[in-house]
Amino acid sequence: MSVLFRGNYIGGRFIRPGKGTELISEDPGDLFDPVGRAIVSEDAVDQAVAAAEKAFPKWSGLASGQRIARMKAFRKAMTQRRSALITLTAREVGKPIGEATREIDRLIAKVDEMVTAGLKLVRTTSVRVDRGVSGECVWRPLGVLAVIGPFNFPAHTPGSHIIPALLTGNTVVFKPSELTPFVGQAIAECLDIAGFPAGVFNLVQGGSSVGVRLVNHLRVSGILFTGSTAAGQAIRKATLDAPQKMLALEMGGKNAAIVLEDANLELAAREIAISAFSMAGQRCNATSRVILHRRAAKLFLQQLLAAADRVKIGYSLEPDVLMGPLVNHDAVAKLQKYVKLAEEEGFETLRQGKALGVWGKRRGYYATPSVHLSERPEQTQASRYRKEEIFGPDVAVYLVKDEEQAVALNNEVPYGLVTAVFTRTGSRFQRLLPLLDTGMVNFNRGTIFSSGKLPFGGTKASGSFKPAGLFSPYYCTIPVAVLRDGRSLSERHLAV
Repeated sequence: MSVLFRGNYIGGRFIRPGKGTELISEDPGDLFDPVGRAIVSEDAVDQAVAAAEKAFPKWSGLASGQRIARMKAFRKAMTQRRSALITLTAREVGKPIGEATREIDRLIAKVDEMVTAGLKLVRTTSVRVDRGVSGECVWRPLGVLAVIGPFNFPAHTPGSHIIPALLTGNTVVFKPSELTPFVGQAIAECLDIAGFPAGVFNLVQGGSSVGVRLVNHLRVSGILFTGSTAAGQAIRKATLDAPQKMLALEMGGKNAAIVLEDANLELAAREIAISAFSMAGQRCNATSRVILHRRAAKLFLQQLLAAADRVKIGYSLEPDVLMGPLVNHDAVAKLQKYVKLAEEEGFETLRQGKALGVWGKRRGYYATPSVHLSERPEQTQASRYRKEEIFGPDVAVYLVKDEEQAVALNNEVPYGLVTAVFTRTGSRFQRLLPLLDTGMVNFNRGTIFSSGKLPFGGTKASGSFKPAGLFSPYYCTIPVAVLRDGRSLSERHLAV
Protein backbone atom coordinates (compact mmCIF):
# COMPACT_ATOMS: atom_id res chain seq x y z
CA MET A 1 0.00 0.00 0.00
CA SER A 2 1.42 3.37 -1.04
CA VAL A 3 2.06 6.22 1.39
CA LEU A 4 0.67 9.64 0.49
CA PHE A 5 3.39 12.17 -0.33
CA ARG A 6 2.72 15.44 1.52
CA GLY A 7 5.63 17.47 0.17
CA ASN A 8 8.42 19.37 1.89
CA TYR A 9 7.83 20.70 5.40
CA ILE A 10 8.74 24.39 5.47
CA GLY A 11 7.76 27.13 7.89
CA GLY A 12 5.40 24.89 9.85
CA ARG A 13 3.43 23.32 7.00
CA PHE A 14 3.73 20.72 4.27
CA ILE A 15 4.09 22.16 0.77
CA ARG A 16 3.93 20.00 -2.37
CA PRO A 17 6.26 21.25 -5.13
CA GLY A 18 4.37 22.58 -8.11
CA LYS A 19 6.92 21.00 -10.42
CA GLY A 20 10.04 18.92 -10.07
CA THR A 21 11.49 15.43 -10.51
CA GLU A 22 9.57 12.29 -9.58
CA LEU A 23 11.19 10.09 -6.95
CA ILE A 24 9.93 6.52 -6.45
CA SER A 25 10.57 4.90 -3.08
CA GLU A 26 10.83 1.13 -3.52
CA ASP A 27 10.22 -1.61 -1.01
CA PRO A 28 13.53 -3.46 -1.66
CA GLY A 29 12.00 -6.76 -0.59
CA ASP A 30 8.81 -6.47 -2.65
CA LEU A 31 9.33 -4.49 -5.85
CA PHE A 32 5.72 -4.96 -6.93
CA ASP A 33 4.54 -2.82 -4.00
CA PRO A 34 6.47 0.49 -3.88
CA VAL A 35 6.24 2.59 -0.73
CA GLY A 36 5.24 5.75 -2.58
CA ARG A 37 6.07 8.46 -5.10
CA ALA A 38 7.40 11.93 -4.36
CA ILE A 39 8.12 15.13 -6.28
CA VAL A 40 11.40 16.86 -5.41
CA SER A 41 12.76 20.29 -6.29
CA GLU A 42 16.01 22.08 -5.44
CA ASP A 43 14.12 25.34 -4.99
CA ALA A 44 12.77 24.12 -1.64
CA VAL A 45 16.22 24.45 -0.08
CA ASP A 46 16.29 28.25 -0.19
CA GLN A 47 12.78 28.45 1.26
CA ALA A 48 13.61 26.03 4.07
CA VAL A 49 16.84 27.78 5.06
CA ALA A 50 15.07 31.14 5.04
CA ALA A 51 12.35 29.78 7.32
CA ALA A 52 14.94 28.28 9.69
CA GLU A 53 16.96 31.51 9.78
CA LYS A 54 13.83 33.56 10.57
CA ALA A 55 12.86 31.22 13.43
CA PHE A 56 16.33 31.04 14.99
CA PRO A 57 16.42 34.22 17.17
CA LYS A 58 13.19 33.47 19.01
CA TRP A 59 13.83 29.72 19.35
CA SER A 60 17.39 30.14 20.62
CA GLY A 61 16.19 32.80 23.06
CA LEU A 62 13.68 30.53 24.77
CA ALA A 63 14.38 29.08 28.19
CA SER A 64 15.72 25.53 28.00
CA GLY A 65 12.63 24.20 29.72
CA GLN A 66 10.39 25.46 26.91
CA ARG A 67 12.46 23.65 24.28
CA ILE A 68 12.46 20.51 26.43
CA ALA A 69 8.65 20.62 26.63
CA ARG A 70 8.38 20.60 22.81
CA MET A 71 10.85 17.74 22.59
CA LYS A 72 8.86 15.68 25.09
CA ALA A 73 5.80 16.29 22.95
CA PHE A 74 7.79 14.94 19.98
CA ARG A 75 8.59 11.82 22.00
CA LYS A 76 4.87 11.42 22.79
CA ALA A 77 3.94 11.75 19.11
CA MET A 78 6.50 9.10 18.12
CA THR A 79 5.31 6.79 20.88
CA GLN A 80 1.71 7.09 19.70
CA ARG A 81 2.77 6.33 16.12
CA ARG A 82 5.38 3.74 17.07
CA SER A 83 3.81 0.77 15.24
CA ALA A 84 3.38 2.71 12.00
CA LEU A 85 6.92 4.09 12.18
CA ILE A 86 8.33 0.58 12.66
CA THR A 87 6.44 -0.86 9.69
CA LEU A 88 7.31 2.04 7.42
CA THR A 89 11.02 1.84 8.34
CA ALA A 90 11.10 -1.91 7.74
CA ARG A 91 9.43 -1.57 4.34
CA GLU A 92 11.33 1.44 3.00
CA VAL A 93 14.79 0.19 4.03
CA GLY A 94 14.09 -3.51 3.66
CA LYS A 95 15.40 -4.10 7.17
CA PRO A 96 13.94 -6.89 9.33
CA ILE A 97 11.07 -5.85 11.57
CA GLY A 98 13.14 -6.57 14.69
CA GLU A 99 15.83 -4.14 13.52
CA ALA A 100 13.22 -1.53 12.68
CA THR A 101 11.70 -1.92 16.14
CA ARG A 102 15.04 -1.37 17.82
CA GLU A 103 15.67 1.69 15.64
CA ILE A 104 12.42 3.43 16.53
CA ASP A 105 12.70 2.53 20.21
CA ARG A 106 16.23 3.94 20.31
CA LEU A 107 15.04 7.15 18.69
CA ILE A 108 12.30 7.55 21.30
CA ALA A 109 14.82 6.86 24.07
CA LYS A 110 17.20 9.44 22.57
CA VAL A 111 14.91 12.25 23.78
CA ASP A 112 15.34 11.25 27.42
CA GLU A 113 19.09 10.67 26.99
CA MET A 114 19.55 14.18 25.64
CA VAL A 115 17.18 15.92 28.07
CA THR A 116 18.95 14.39 31.05
CA ALA A 117 22.60 13.45 30.50
CA GLY A 118 23.22 15.13 27.13
CA LEU A 119 22.27 18.68 28.05
CA LYS A 120 24.32 18.46 31.25
CA LEU A 121 27.44 18.42 29.08
CA VAL A 122 26.75 21.95 27.87
CA ARG A 123 25.66 23.57 31.12
CA THR A 124 27.28 26.86 32.08
CA THR A 125 30.37 26.27 34.21
CA SER A 126 32.06 28.87 36.42
CA VAL A 127 35.69 29.23 37.48
CA ARG A 128 37.57 31.64 39.73
CA VAL A 129 40.22 33.46 37.69
CA ASP A 130 41.67 35.89 40.24
CA ARG A 131 40.63 37.94 43.22
CA GLY A 132 37.56 39.85 42.01
CA VAL A 133 37.64 38.15 38.60
CA SER A 134 35.43 35.22 37.62
CA GLY A 135 34.99 33.28 34.43
CA GLU A 136 32.29 31.25 32.76
CA CYS A 137 31.98 28.91 29.83
CA VAL A 138 28.59 29.26 28.17
CA TRP A 139 27.39 27.32 25.15
CA ARG A 140 25.82 29.17 22.25
CA PRO A 141 23.86 27.49 19.42
CA LEU A 142 25.40 27.60 15.95
CA GLY A 143 22.36 28.75 13.98
CA VAL A 144 20.82 26.89 11.03
CA LEU A 145 22.03 23.30 10.90
CA ALA A 146 21.68 21.00 7.90
CA VAL A 147 21.02 17.36 8.81
CA ILE A 148 21.65 14.89 5.97
CA GLY A 149 20.50 11.37 6.78
CA PRO A 150 21.41 7.89 5.50
CA PHE A 151 19.09 5.23 4.11
CA ASN A 152 20.03 2.41 6.48
CA PHE A 153 18.96 4.10 9.73
CA PRO A 154 16.58 6.73 8.35
CA ALA A 155 14.92 7.57 11.68
CA HIS A 156 17.42 7.07 14.51
CA THR A 157 20.54 8.46 12.84
CA PRO A 158 19.14 11.82 11.68
CA GLY A 159 17.06 11.96 14.86
CA SER A 160 20.26 11.68 16.88
CA HIS A 161 21.33 14.95 15.24
CA ILE A 162 17.96 16.68 15.15
CA ILE A 163 17.14 16.17 18.83
CA PRO A 164 20.32 17.71 20.32
CA ALA A 165 20.38 20.41 17.64
CA LEU A 166 16.89 21.62 18.55
CA LEU A 167 17.37 21.22 22.30
CA THR A 168 20.46 23.44 22.25
CA GLY A 169 18.63 26.22 20.42
CA ASN A 170 19.51 25.63 16.76
CA THR A 171 17.03 25.42 13.91
CA VAL A 172 17.20 22.55 11.42
CA VAL A 173 16.80 21.76 7.74
CA PHE A 174 16.67 17.98 7.29
CA LYS A 175 17.26 16.15 4.01
CA PRO A 176 16.52 12.42 4.25
CA SER A 177 18.09 9.91 1.90
CA GLU A 178 16.34 9.84 -1.45
CA LEU A 179 15.91 6.09 -0.81
CA THR A 180 13.85 6.69 2.36
CA PRO A 181 11.82 9.87 1.86
CA PHE A 182 8.72 8.63 3.63
CA VAL A 183 10.45 7.83 6.93
CA GLY A 184 11.74 11.42 6.78
CA GLN A 185 8.18 12.63 6.16
CA ALA A 186 6.94 10.61 9.15
CA ILE A 187 9.52 12.29 11.43
CA ALA A 188 8.37 15.69 10.17
CA GLU A 189 4.76 14.73 10.92
CA CYS A 190 5.66 13.87 14.52
CA LEU A 191 7.52 17.17 14.96
CA ASP A 192 4.52 18.98 13.49
CA ILE A 193 2.19 17.27 15.97
CA ALA A 194 4.57 18.26 18.78
CA GLY A 195 3.89 21.93 18.07
CA PHE A 196 7.36 23.26 17.33
CA PRO A 197 7.18 26.91 16.20
CA ALA A 198 7.08 27.46 12.45
CA GLY A 199 10.53 27.26 10.84
CA VAL A 200 12.32 25.63 13.77
CA PHE A 201 12.33 22.31 11.91
CA ASN A 202 12.14 21.99 8.12
CA LEU A 203 12.23 19.04 5.73
CA VAL A 204 13.42 19.05 2.11
CA GLN A 205 13.23 15.94 -0.04
CA GLY A 206 15.59 15.01 -2.85
CA GLY A 207 18.80 13.43 -4.01
CA SER A 208 22.39 14.60 -4.34
CA SER A 209 21.57 17.87 -6.13
CA VAL A 210 19.35 18.96 -3.24
CA GLY A 211 22.05 17.92 -0.78
CA VAL A 212 24.70 19.93 -2.65
CA ARG A 213 22.53 23.03 -2.65
CA LEU A 214 21.88 22.66 1.08
CA VAL A 215 25.55 22.08 1.94
CA ASN A 216 26.65 25.11 -0.08
CA HIS A 217 23.99 27.47 1.23
CA LEU A 218 25.60 30.58 2.69
CA ARG A 219 23.20 30.74 5.66
CA VAL A 220 23.84 27.18 6.85
CA SER A 221 26.14 27.23 9.90
CA GLY A 222 26.83 23.52 10.27
CA ILE A 223 26.39 20.22 8.47
CA LEU A 224 25.51 17.05 10.40
CA PHE A 225 26.04 14.24 7.91
CA THR A 226 25.87 10.45 7.98
CA GLY A 227 26.68 8.48 4.84
CA SER A 228 29.44 7.19 2.63
CA THR A 229 33.02 8.37 2.90
CA ALA A 230 32.91 9.54 -0.72
CA ALA A 231 29.93 11.79 0.01
CA GLY A 232 31.52 13.04 3.23
CA GLN A 233 34.74 13.92 1.45
CA ALA A 234 32.71 15.75 -1.21
CA ILE A 235 31.17 17.85 1.58
CA ARG A 236 34.66 18.64 2.92
CA LYS A 237 35.79 19.84 -0.51
CA ALA A 238 32.61 21.82 -1.12
CA THR A 239 33.11 23.76 2.12
CA LEU A 240 36.83 24.50 1.85
CA ASP A 241 36.03 28.16 1.22
CA ALA A 242 33.62 28.25 4.18
CA PRO A 243 35.76 27.32 7.20
CA GLN A 244 33.13 28.83 9.49
CA LYS A 245 30.82 25.89 8.76
CA MET A 246 30.98 23.18 11.40
CA LEU A 247 31.22 19.66 9.92
CA ALA A 248 30.13 16.64 11.92
CA LEU A 249 30.70 13.77 9.49
CA GLU A 250 29.99 10.13 10.32
CA MET A 251 31.15 8.08 7.37
CA GLY A 252 32.18 4.57 6.39
CA GLY A 253 33.87 1.64 8.05
CA LYS A 254 35.88 -1.49 7.31
CA ASN A 255 35.51 -2.96 10.77
CA ALA A 256 37.41 -5.89 12.19
CA ALA A 257 36.78 -8.51 14.84
CA ILE A 258 39.99 -9.82 16.39
CA VAL A 259 39.59 -13.41 17.60
CA LEU A 260 42.46 -14.57 19.82
CA GLU A 261 43.28 -18.21 20.47
CA ASP A 262 41.80 -18.18 23.99
CA ALA A 263 38.43 -16.74 22.89
CA ASN A 264 35.07 -18.39 23.40
CA LEU A 265 34.85 -19.41 19.74
CA GLU A 266 31.15 -20.24 19.71
CA LEU A 267 30.37 -16.82 21.18
CA ALA A 268 32.73 -15.07 18.76
CA ALA A 269 31.29 -16.85 15.71
CA ARG A 270 27.72 -15.97 16.71
CA GLU A 271 28.49 -12.31 17.40
CA ILE A 272 30.49 -11.96 14.18
CA ALA A 273 27.82 -13.62 12.01
CA ILE A 274 25.17 -11.26 13.40
CA SER A 275 27.44 -8.25 12.95
CA ALA A 276 28.41 -9.22 9.39
CA PHE A 277 25.06 -10.33 8.00
CA SER A 278 22.24 -8.58 9.87
CA MET A 279 20.57 -5.94 7.67
CA ALA A 280 22.51 -7.58 4.80
CA GLY A 281 25.69 -5.91 6.07
CA GLN A 282 24.36 -2.43 5.26
CA ARG A 283 25.61 -0.61 8.32
CA CYS A 284 28.74 1.45 8.87
CA ASN A 285 29.66 -0.66 11.91
CA ALA A 286 29.17 -4.07 10.28
CA THR A 287 31.98 -6.62 10.63
CA SER A 288 33.69 -7.04 7.27
CA ARG A 289 37.01 -8.48 8.51
CA VAL A 290 37.86 -11.24 10.98
CA ILE A 291 41.46 -11.26 12.20
CA LEU A 292 41.86 -14.78 13.52
CA HIS A 293 44.71 -16.38 15.47
CA ARG A 294 45.97 -19.40 13.53
CA ARG A 295 45.68 -21.73 16.52
CA ALA A 296 41.92 -21.15 16.63
CA ALA A 297 41.36 -21.28 12.87
CA LYS A 298 39.91 -24.75 12.30
CA LEU A 299 37.30 -24.73 15.04
CA PHE A 300 36.34 -21.08 14.58
CA LEU A 301 35.83 -21.41 10.82
CA GLN A 302 33.57 -24.40 11.40
CA GLN A 303 31.50 -22.32 13.82
CA LEU A 304 31.39 -19.23 11.58
CA LEU A 305 30.38 -21.11 8.43
CA ALA A 306 27.70 -22.99 10.35
CA ALA A 307 26.37 -19.66 11.63
CA ALA A 308 26.43 -18.20 8.11
CA ASP A 309 24.48 -21.19 6.82
CA ARG A 310 21.83 -20.69 9.53
CA VAL A 311 21.19 -17.04 8.67
CA LYS A 312 17.49 -16.58 8.00
CA ILE A 313 16.90 -14.51 4.88
CA GLY A 314 13.48 -13.09 4.19
CA TYR A 315 11.08 -10.22 3.69
CA SER A 316 11.33 -7.43 6.23
CA LEU A 317 7.91 -7.98 7.84
CA GLU A 318 8.35 -11.73 8.32
CA PRO A 319 9.23 -12.88 11.87
CA ASP A 320 12.76 -13.82 12.99
CA VAL A 321 14.49 -12.64 9.79
CA LEU A 322 18.13 -11.65 10.32
CA MET A 323 18.96 -10.63 6.78
CA GLY A 324 16.57 -8.79 4.52
CA PRO A 325 17.33 -7.55 1.00
CA LEU A 326 19.92 -5.02 -0.07
CA VAL A 327 18.51 -1.56 -0.65
CA ASN A 328 18.61 -1.38 -4.46
CA HIS A 329 20.03 -2.76 -7.68
CA ASP A 330 23.26 -0.78 -7.38
CA ALA A 331 23.95 -2.31 -3.96
CA VAL A 332 23.58 -5.81 -5.39
CA ALA A 333 25.87 -4.99 -8.31
CA LYS A 334 28.49 -3.57 -5.94
CA LEU A 335 28.39 -6.72 -3.79
CA GLN A 336 28.81 -8.97 -6.83
CA LYS A 337 31.75 -6.88 -8.02
CA TYR A 338 33.61 -7.32 -4.73
CA VAL A 339 32.82 -11.03 -4.42
CA LYS A 340 34.41 -11.51 -7.85
CA LEU A 341 37.30 -9.21 -6.95
CA ALA A 342 38.09 -11.26 -3.84
CA GLU A 343 38.66 -14.37 -5.95
CA GLU A 344 40.73 -12.46 -8.49
CA GLU A 345 42.95 -11.06 -5.74
CA GLY A 346 43.80 -14.41 -4.20
CA PHE A 347 41.17 -15.01 -1.51
CA GLU A 348 39.73 -18.48 -1.06
CA THR A 349 35.94 -18.59 -1.29
CA LEU A 350 34.41 -20.44 1.66
CA ARG A 351 30.84 -19.35 0.95
CA GLN A 352 29.87 -17.97 -2.42
CA GLY A 353 27.44 -15.09 -2.01
CA LYS A 354 24.78 -15.01 -4.71
CA ALA A 355 22.25 -12.45 -5.85
CA LEU A 356 18.68 -13.69 -5.65
CA GLY A 357 16.14 -11.71 -7.65
CA VAL A 358 13.28 -13.57 -6.01
CA TRP A 359 12.67 -14.77 -2.45
CA GLY A 360 9.55 -16.85 -2.03
CA LYS A 361 6.77 -15.08 -3.87
CA ARG A 362 8.44 -11.66 -3.74
CA ARG A 363 10.80 -10.04 -6.21
CA GLY A 364 13.53 -8.00 -4.55
CA TYR A 365 17.21 -7.33 -4.03
CA TYR A 366 18.04 -10.43 -2.03
CA ALA A 367 21.46 -12.06 -1.67
CA THR A 368 23.14 -14.80 0.35
CA PRO A 369 26.15 -14.30 2.68
CA SER A 370 29.69 -14.69 1.40
CA VAL A 371 32.83 -15.65 3.35
CA HIS A 372 36.40 -15.45 2.08
CA LEU A 373 39.73 -16.55 3.55
CA SER A 374 43.28 -15.23 3.36
CA GLU A 375 45.59 -17.78 4.99
CA ARG A 376 48.63 -15.61 4.30
CA PRO A 377 47.64 -11.95 4.61
CA GLU A 378 51.08 -10.83 3.44
CA GLN A 379 50.15 -12.12 -0.04
CA THR A 380 46.99 -9.98 -0.37
CA GLN A 381 48.34 -6.64 0.85
CA ALA A 382 47.66 -4.85 -2.44
CA SER A 383 44.07 -6.05 -2.53
CA ARG A 384 41.27 -3.51 -3.07
CA TYR A 385 38.77 -6.01 -1.65
CA ARG A 386 40.81 -6.01 1.54
CA LYS A 387 40.62 -2.26 2.18
CA GLU A 388 37.47 -0.86 0.50
CA GLU A 389 34.04 -0.71 2.11
CA ILE A 390 31.54 -3.10 0.49
CA PHE A 391 28.34 -2.41 2.49
CA GLY A 392 26.94 -5.87 1.92
CA PRO A 393 26.76 -9.35 3.52
CA ASP A 394 30.41 -10.26 3.03
CA VAL A 395 33.18 -11.04 5.50
CA ALA A 396 36.87 -11.88 4.99
CA VAL A 397 38.91 -13.95 7.45
CA TYR A 398 42.66 -13.32 7.86
CA LEU A 399 44.90 -15.75 9.75
CA VAL A 400 47.58 -14.20 11.99
CA LYS A 401 50.31 -15.58 14.23
CA ASP A 402 50.21 -13.12 17.13
CA GLU A 403 48.72 -9.97 18.65
CA GLU A 404 51.20 -7.68 16.91
CA GLN A 405 50.14 -8.87 13.48
CA ALA A 406 46.47 -8.63 14.51
CA VAL A 407 46.85 -4.97 15.53
CA ALA A 408 48.71 -4.13 12.31
CA LEU A 409 45.95 -5.68 10.20
CA ASN A 410 43.26 -3.90 12.19
CA ASN A 411 44.93 -0.52 11.65
CA GLU A 412 45.93 -0.90 7.99
CA VAL A 413 42.64 0.15 6.40
CA PRO A 414 41.71 3.80 5.67
CA TYR A 415 38.82 3.58 8.14
CA GLY A 416 38.74 3.60 11.92
CA LEU A 417 35.19 3.16 13.20
CA VAL A 418 34.96 0.09 15.48
CA THR A 419 36.91 -3.01 16.46
CA ALA A 420 35.67 -6.04 18.41
CA VAL A 421 38.14 -8.11 20.44
CA PHE A 422 37.32 -11.65 21.54
CA THR A 423 39.45 -13.12 24.34
CA ARG A 424 38.80 -14.68 27.73
CA THR A 425 41.56 -12.55 29.25
CA GLY A 426 40.71 -9.03 30.31
CA SER A 427 44.35 -8.07 30.58
CA ARG A 428 44.94 -8.98 26.92
CA PHE A 429 42.04 -6.78 25.86
CA GLN A 430 43.37 -3.95 28.01
CA ARG A 431 46.81 -4.31 26.42
CA LEU A 432 45.37 -4.10 22.89
CA LEU A 433 42.91 -1.30 23.61
CA PRO A 434 45.28 1.71 23.25
CA LEU A 435 46.87 0.20 20.12
CA LEU A 436 43.68 -0.03 18.06
CA ASP A 437 43.13 3.00 15.82
CA THR A 438 39.34 3.07 15.98
CA GLY A 439 36.83 5.31 17.72
CA MET A 440 35.00 2.40 19.38
CA VAL A 441 36.29 -0.90 20.78
CA ASN A 442 34.06 -3.74 22.02
CA PHE A 443 35.16 -6.53 24.37
CA ASN A 444 33.53 -9.90 23.54
CA ARG A 445 30.71 -8.09 21.72
CA GLY A 446 30.11 -7.71 18.00
CA THR A 447 30.97 -4.52 16.15
CA ILE A 448 27.34 -3.50 15.53
CA PHE A 449 26.52 -3.09 19.21
CA SER A 450 26.77 0.40 20.71
CA SER A 451 25.16 2.58 23.37
CA GLY A 452 23.49 5.95 22.95
CA LYS A 453 25.04 6.89 26.29
CA LEU A 454 28.56 6.76 24.81
CA PRO A 455 30.27 8.52 21.87
CA PHE A 456 29.64 7.10 18.39
CA GLY A 457 32.31 8.01 15.86
CA GLY A 458 35.58 6.99 14.33
CA THR A 459 39.04 8.02 13.20
CA LYS A 460 40.62 8.47 9.75
CA ALA A 461 38.08 8.24 6.91
CA SER A 462 35.31 7.18 9.30
CA GLY A 463 34.59 10.63 10.70
CA SER A 464 35.57 14.17 11.58
CA PHE A 465 36.34 13.63 15.29
CA LYS A 466 32.93 14.90 16.34
CA PRO A 467 31.25 11.77 17.69
CA ALA A 468 27.49 11.44 17.92
CA GLY A 469 25.73 9.62 20.74
CA LEU A 470 25.62 11.29 24.12
CA PHE A 471 28.26 13.84 23.14
CA SER A 472 26.36 15.33 20.19
CA PRO A 473 25.48 18.59 22.07
CA TYR A 474 29.17 19.51 21.78
CA TYR A 475 29.06 19.83 17.99
CA CYS A 476 25.70 21.65 18.09
CA THR A 477 27.10 24.51 20.14
CA ILE A 478 30.03 26.92 20.43
CA PRO A 479 31.78 27.26 23.80
CA VAL A 480 32.02 30.97 24.66
CA ALA A 481 34.42 32.22 27.34
CA VAL A 482 32.97 34.99 29.54
CA LEU A 483 35.30 36.97 31.81
CA ARG A 484 33.74 39.09 34.59
CA ASP A 485 35.99 41.63 36.25
CA GLY A 486 34.47 43.32 39.29
CA ARG A 487 37.59 45.16 40.50
CA SER A 488 37.81 48.92 40.81
CA LEU A 489 40.23 50.96 38.72
CA SER A 490 42.66 51.29 41.65
CA GLU A 491 42.70 47.50 42.11
CA ARG A 492 43.72 46.70 38.57
CA HIS A 493 47.38 47.83 38.60
CA LEU A 494 47.20 49.12 35.02
CA ALA A 495 50.51 49.95 33.26
CA VAL A 496 49.18 53.10 31.53
